[in-house]
Amino acid sequence: MDRNSLLPKARPASRRPLQGAFRSTAGRQRLLDLCAVLLFLLLLPYACSLLFGKGDVGEETLAVPRDESSIMVACDTGIGVSRLPLETYVEGALAASIPADCEEETLKAQAIILRTLCMRAYENRQSIDDNTVYARDIGQEYLDMRSREALWEDSYEEKQAKIASAAAQTKGMYMTWEGQIIEPAYFWLSAGKTRNGKEVFGEGYDYLISVDCSHDIEASGYSSTVTLKEKDFWAAMGVDGSEKITLTRDSAGYVLWVEAAGIHMSGEKFRSLFSLQSACFTISENGGNVTLESKGVGHGLGFCQFEANRRAVQGEDFLALLHVFFEGVEIQKTE
Repeated sequence: MDRNSLLPKARPASRRPLQGAFRSTAGRQRLLDLCAVLLFLLLLPYACSLLFGKGDVGEETLAVPRDESSIMVACDTGIGVSRLPLETYVEGALAASIPADCEEETLKAQAIILRTLCMRAYENRQSIDDNTVYARDIGQEYLDMRSREALWEDSYEEKQAKIASAAAQTKGMYMTWEGQIIEPAYFWLSAGKTRNGKEVFGEGYDYLISVDCSHDIEASGYSSTVTLKEKDFWAAMGVDGSEKITLTRDSAGYVLWVEAAGIHMSGEKFRSLFSLQSACFTISENGGNVTLESKGVGHGLGFCQFEANRRAVQGEDFLALLHVFFEGVEIQKTE
């Protein structure tokens, strides 16, 4: 027998294994191409932000709270209505509500006042299932970063650092009186002393006491005048020029009521009607003109920022300042 017949016969080469290898390689390549496309799509927004994100776009980076049940504040910003975490709002509201040149302790006290207003609005919200309060209910506007830069210009970094520090160091702090969140009014400059809350609002505002602020007379802009023609004044009042006007004042000298025949309006409404700086005003007539002279800046209730800052310069801390203007309050802290 031929020896070669005992050897295994060589099989003719087959193309199938080679074709399978090509198909496997092509499949992997298609998978890699697909992954590359998906990766490109995922990175496209980031790439665009790198290329175009430094333009003049009205955007602000905001911290988003991990706990979505925490208090949020809806307010107008440079990019429309935004929902901001409570502490983010407090910082921006602080920038809008008091000069950043004030002492650090004054800024801390103001931050607690603003947070208290937020907590009060949150407590009085219409739906307990809603964790959002509105800046219009709080009564204080918000300045976003772009607005702060425009306001402070070259001193932006210094003033922003002060504002951010005051908000951060008082994080979560707010005021209560007899277990209830207070309504902590504030203003810039008094007519000589702050007003008594019970005289203005009645019961329940015992913490708004009258505080001596006699140094306020030294401030720039302490007094101002508005002069009108008699006919324009009476036309704005809506009464005959022959009518006698009676002013009812509180113990701090602010006008509570303005009365004439057919007219009974609050001193604050009168102040708004004639764009006066405060409701501590006098009315005088001379040579066909009416002169309205006002003293102080603001409604005169609660925290007088000018006097508080004077005390802060002398060494009083933010807790002492708050207890001066809000008698008997306690400082609470959110969790």
